[in-house]
Amino acid sequence: MNKCLNCGEYVKNKYCNVSCQNSHQNFNKSKMLMIKRWGELKKFDVTCFICNKKFSIKEKEKDFPRKLKYYCSKSCANTRFSSDETNKKRSKTLKKYYPPFNRNCPKCNNIIPYNSRSHLLKSEKRKSTCKKCLIKKRKLHEFYKRIGRIGGKISSKNQIKRSKNEILFSNLCKTKFKNVITNKPMFNGWDADIVLPDEKIAILWNGKWHYEKITKNHSVLQVQNRDKIKLDEITKLGYIYYVIKDMGKYNPLFVNEEFDNFLKFVNKQI
Repeated sequence: MNKCLNCGEYVKNKYCNVSCQNSHQNFNKSKMLMIKRWGELKKFDVTCFICNKKFSIKEKEKDFPRKLKYYCSKSCANTRFSSDETNKKRSKTLKKYYPPFNRNCPKCNNIIPYNSRSHLLKSEKRKSTCKKCLIKKRKLHEFYKRIGRIGGKISSKNQIKRSKNEILFSNLCKTKFKNVITNKPMFNGWDADIVLPDEKIAILWNGKWHYEKITKNHSVLQVQNRDKIKLDEITKLGYIYYVIKDMGKYNPLFVNEEFDNFLKFVNKQI
């Protein structure tokens, strides 16, 4: 009875099975290739450069000693002994302490304390204000935003002018649907041109002034921002909005086509 060359169990032949044979032969091949390429590694006794502790290292005979200084651990390798010259250079580069510097607010003339040089440099570039003035500024900004939204609602109420195409479309809706509401401010002060409450659909008939500048005082961006706010308010109440773009004059064929498309949209939603 012989012992297996890989696992050490008693067998008749050299190996107990094919896996043991493959693992043993592959290991020997890789080991021999490493020795041929790089040479055989040997143990050498070395002393640590800092703590003088003796420890062994595996290296090749050709390359030994690879380093002039050997370290037993990371803590020993990370220790540094800096000279007086390097300490002086380091002290020059470090930030120095500057006394606190105060300046007045450009609006209310209150004292604004600055505790470091970095704040002082920032204050030279920009005229910063105190906290009270900043809070007032933010409150005013929020106030003007509210006024703008209220003005948008009022202007949308005052603009009751309806195009002939829109009136024709609303009449067609009345022939197909029971409940049809027109130009009623149902959505938190905002109105839709045609509303179908049973189907939960709000129709917006957007004319040319929603996309192109018509007069000097007319702002397209302002109109589009109001449209975005209106759409958000419609979706909040659980309605689906349907926008129709009308860039031309009175055209019954165009209105009929848009109405057919709208009916297809309603059938898909159902």
